[in-house]
Amino acid sequence: MFACKDATEHMTDEREGALSGWVRVWYRLHLTICPHCRACRRQLDETVALTREIPPGDVPEKVVDTALAAFRDRRPKT
Repeated sequence: MFACKDATEHMTDEREGALSGWVRVWYRLHLTICPHCRACRRQLDETVALTREIPPGDVPEKVVDTALAAFRDRRPKT
């Protein structure tokens, strides 16, 4: 079964439709029983929605590059 750490590591993949097979099953089961991960997932959804409201020209390119690099570095290595 998934631990919270496993579930949070797969949240971005789930949003992008990149989970398959048993990983998707275990991830969804974990979210069903874990209120903390459901809250984390809601926060991720809200962050993505709010970020999409920012006009692209309003964010300096360096900030975008730094944020993208940070997210890439946090992804599990496969």
